Amino acid sequence: MGSYDDEMKRIEQGIGERGDTARAYFAALDAGFSEEESFLKHRPDYSKTLFAPENDDIYQEFCRFIDMPEPRYFDMVDNPMRVEGFTAADVYYSMKSKNDRIVSIDAAAVYAMLVNLRDKPQLYKKVLDFRPTCYQGGCGMKDAAFDAGYYGERTFPKA
Repeated sequence: MGSYDDEMKRIEQGIGERGDTARAYFAALDAGFSEEESFLKHRPDYSKTLFAPENDDIYQEFCRFIDMPEPRYFDMVDNPMRVEGFTAADVYYSMKSKNDRIVSIDAAAVYAMLVNLRDKPQLYKKVLDFRPTCYQGGCGMKDAAFDAGYYGERTFPKA
């Protein structure tokens, strides 16, 4: 029996609530952070997205991911679901590969993005395709301004 089934059983018994598996995952993540890292972390309220009953299929896959032995990898999930053509592994890769400023992404953020893709596909496909520009630190590889031809210039040439 996995964490999702355990959670549903506790809910039926009146001793648990939806999202307990994720909260335990967050507690384990937070335990590994230094005080400074913990202070800098921001975690949104997933009650209306990832934990919402209408997204039960996505939450079930999230729980299956959590049940995997560490180290966990999104591409190791059995029979991954697709939302607008994206699996969790695709979402993670897209989020991580296009923005070098992102240091880490937790599983809840990845699965919440699948929920967002389901709810507003056009907007969130743009979000996943976003590549930041770097106006202050110059331009470099994997930078949208660099790709546009602005090689390290502090001000952009007039079009």
